Amino acid sequence: GYVLKPQREGGGNNIYGEDALRALEGMQAGEREGYILMSRIQPRPRRAALARNSEVTVGEATCELGVFGVFLGGQMAGGKKVDSDTAAGEPLLNKAAGHLVRAKFAGTDEGGVAAGFAVLSSPLLVDDDDGARITSLSPQTSDAQ
Repeated sequence: GYVLKPQREGGGNNIYGEDALRALEGMQAGEREGYILMSRIQPRPRRAALARNSEVTVGEATCELGVFGVFLGGQMAGGKKVDSDTAAGEPLLNKAAGHLVRAKFAGTDEGGVAAGFAVLSSPLLVDDDDGARITSLSPQTSDAQ
């Protein structure tokens, strides 16, 4: 399946599956420029405890890891060089700058934390029978609960 995502922050307004196709068919070319069409990722749900507004709810949840980067190129708009010692187009800075993990209950399409669909979490690298993988630290619960 696919998801059609608007080029803006804030969560919500994503369009899924057949609805994405219908939306694209109804848009003019200029309108389509405001969206990204992506393959939908179907992560494996895990039992989790999510805390929101001092209330904890336990259920099947999925996590999403976002990695942020910083890139600064060697030229500014208009071709003016930023640094005379830097070759044209050569990166001045290109590095990882942080991460964010969001957890949300399985079956929830949207993922915005501010919109109330997800909560923040922390990554944890674990090694299990399937090999090393990244999971989420904070929403994990024991099976005893």
